[in-house]
Amino acid sequence: MFFQYHKALFISLLFLQQVICANEILIDPVPTAMVCNPNPHYSLINSIDYHPKQPLFCVTYTHSNKVLLYEINGAGKPVIVQSLSNPLANLSEPQHAVFSPDGEKIVVANWTNQTLTIYQRKESDFFCAKPAAIIPSPSSLIHHKPHGIAFSPCGNYLAIAYGAASCYGRAIALFYMTKEGLDCELVHVLEGTEALPGIPKGITFSPDGTCLLVTFSDVNSLVIFNLSGNNKTILQTPRQVIQGQETRIFRPEDVKISANGNYCAVSNSDQNTVTFYLFDKTLNLVTQRIPCYILQNPEACLCYPHGIAFSPDGLFMLVTEFGSVNITKEGDIFLDNTTRPKQSKFNLYSLLK
Repeated sequence: MFFQYHKALFISLLFLQQVICANEILIDPVPTAMVCNPNPHYSLINSIDYHPKQPLFCVTYTHSNKVLLYEINGAGKPVIVQSLSNPLANLSEPQHAVFSPDGEKIVVANWTNQTLTIYQRKESDFFCAKPAAIIPSPSSLIHHKPHGIAFSPCGNYLAIAYGAASCYGRAIALFYMTKEGLDCELVHVLEGTEALPGIPKGITFSPDGTCLLVTFSDVNSLVIFNLSGNNKTILQTPRQVIQGQETRIFRPEDVKISANGNYCAVSNSDQNTVTFYLFDKTLNLVTQRIPCYILQNPEACLCYPHGIAFSPDGLFMLVTEFGSVNITKEGDIFLDNTTRPKQSKFNLYSLLK
């Protein structure tokens, strides 16, 4: 009886600790702005990325073949300041777009033709509408679809997660940026079911650039991989795997690290949440599997959250949403006449600390 009592007490205290941890307030859960898809037809809004030096962010509208650039005006509302669109832009169902660490380039991964398009900043604050370079897929990855992409903090490397659904090849690839950032060379790849635990979707570098954080949607996990050999090799044995019911990771999409490096955020499309985890930027480890905060409904107004971005000043977080879309058993998305244009949107949240 004594041991049963103390076991029950221990479980109760553990549950209470989890509740307290999950209720730490990191962000105002009510969006300060919600911006609907401005295009006349529905489009997935796959990614969002903040400029490293300016209050500017880029958003990919996949089915509209556009990358729109926004600023936050004096009233705290995002407004469009530039559109990169076809025919000049040569976009092909863009998945993810990222700024280079110096802010002078935008790199876009295209789903249909598997190319990377690179746009350069002009002398003004705008980017050239015509890409400075179009990079074809390496022959070894020609049957793979690019999804998440990320620059290393130094800007010399680009990491790409190939997958998104079970009907496509899966891989994590590392590229070296050459010719002043207008070309790239494949330096290493982990490919296939033997090398990877599931379907990779989101990807980001650790703040020091020595690790990759990758979400695997079909196995509900966040995995950290070490890089070695002057960042030219992705080690197959994971540094850490975050998985299990207590993590609250369910069909994870994007993964990002906060501006101060203290938190890791994962968007969970199956639960309409964004879960936050304490991150040790010295050890490159998630220090607690239980979320320290969960951005969730009804306050958060999330429906199939996908892309995540933190502002470099640590004041804002942005989250894109697909809305009520149809999903096949393979994990692919299909649209029909019930999919309304305004269902896809992105939300702006204020960070509290």
